Amino acid sequence: MNAEAKDGAGLRHFVAGLLLLLLVATTGWAQDPESQPVGKQILTKSPLDTSSVLWRYRDHPRSLTKFLTLDHAAFRYDNERIQLELCAAIVRDFLGLESVANGIQAHYEMTFQVRTPSDSVLIESSWERTNGSPDSLSRRPGQRIPELIRYVLYPGRYRIFARVDDLVNNVYFDEEYAIELKPVETQRLTMSDILFASRIEKAQGDVGEFDHNGLLVLPNAERMYGDSNPRLFYYAEIYNLAMGPGDKYKTYGRVLTAEGDEVRPLRTRERPIVGAFLVEVDAFSVATLHSGSYQLELTSVDETAGDTCVVHRSFWVYKEQEAPLVHAPIGYPGFDVAALNDEELDKELAVIRPILTDRARAQIQQLTTREAKQRFLAQFWSVNDPDTSTVVNEFRDEYMQRLKVVEDRYSSFRREGWETDRGRVYLRYGEPTTIEDFPYSSEVHRAYQIWTYDKIEGGVQFVFVDRTNLGDYIQVHSTKRGELSYPDWRNTELK
Repeated sequence: MNAEAKDGAGLRHFVAGLLLLLLVATTGWAQDPESQPVGKQILTKSPLDTSSVLWRYRDHPRSLTKFLTLDHAAFRYDNERIQLELCAAIVRDFLGLESVANGIQAHYEMTFQVRTPSDSVLIESSWERTNGSPDSLSRRPGQRIPELIRYVLYPGRYRIFARVDDLVNNVYFDEEYAIELKPVETQRLTMSDILFASRIEKAQGDVGEFDHNGLLVLPNAERMYGDSNPRLFYYAEIYNLAMGPGDKYKTYGRVLTAEGDEVRPLRTRERPIVGAFLVEVDAFSVATLHSGSYQLELTSVDETAGDTCVVHRSFWVYKEQEAPLVHAPIGYPGFDVAALNDEELDKELAVIRPILTDRARAQIQQLTTREAKQRFLAQFWSVNDPDTSTVVNEFRDEYMQRLKVVEDRYSSFRREGWETDRGRVYLRYGEPTTIEDFPYSSEVHRAYQIWTYDKIEGGVQFVFVDRTNLGDYIQVHSTKRGELSYPDWRNTELK
């Protein structure tokens, strides 16, 4: 990229940073008034290490909360190319804080990439940003920081990738998945992807990357709505409308369950056709929707040409004061909960316990009917699906692979692998960087292992001791935050 392009990109991100100053009074997506980019945009970097995805566990609607959520929407750029919009949501609570002259601030680097299916980097953009506050009391829990960038691409298969480097804690979080951009339709009525937003309004001045045809559109990459974000905003573009004097088109909206059953209709709107390309923007309240997974369906009808197009996209609702799983779907693409028999259902509910919050474990204890268990399990896998546009739930697939490893390595005559301490740690954090094995000896009367994870919190360890010398290793110490810590374990366990 030449110097002029670099300067232009840096200016756009600087303007986007200034825009975030306006978002203080909004919902859980509010951005702190001190947020601003730092330095110039970095356009080339060495390849990123994507071997580990770090997860943080909190008491959150999604049971397993991701620090970073990545989403995308595709729009037509011209008759051959597509404008791919990548947006990310960063959980503000998880960023480390440092003291500065006027208060406290987080300091992070945001990176987006588009890769080939073979994982070669095609495009990369990266910039640093700070997110400051006068004090900790002014930082409301649950806020998300939005980030966004656009690329122009030809149709094809790609992998999209985003990474946040927390420059205070010196750890990173990343997310990636595969997409397919379909060829541009130039002859018949068609629509873009639906872009979900937490706020849409007429743009006042230059709003940088958040501008969509004169509108300020603040994307909601999580697609989660509810108590703190009760209005769902959406943006879409309609292409190839037939133009003639007095011609009109209609749009219909519906909210559907994950299975496609209608929950409620949205308003029908009839408008004049003033161009071959038009923007469809609206909002509705989720107040009457219960917690669960839904689809938004948009239909556009060109009555002059006799043409119709329909698009769908999923979103989620969570409300703290109601049972969050009552209206969850029974199944979703790639996994049919209803196909499990009672024994299989109970087993799957059991093996996910190591990665559940205490609150979610308590909910499982209260499930007494088959249907309630199905809904809980379907909700759990569905809300943790990193890419709902595919028929595969990558999170569940990875977890089941870990479960197989745990059952093979750590099962004993007393307990299954997932019930053991080593199994729990493996299921939560994956394969350790190193495992040091210290067998029983005349000097050390108990066998023990030390597991090291280099990529978590700058490097953490777990210590397991075989107290009975029967292969049943118990966790006695860890340097990981939130885990059992007993630094004097050697003096008490090995003597």
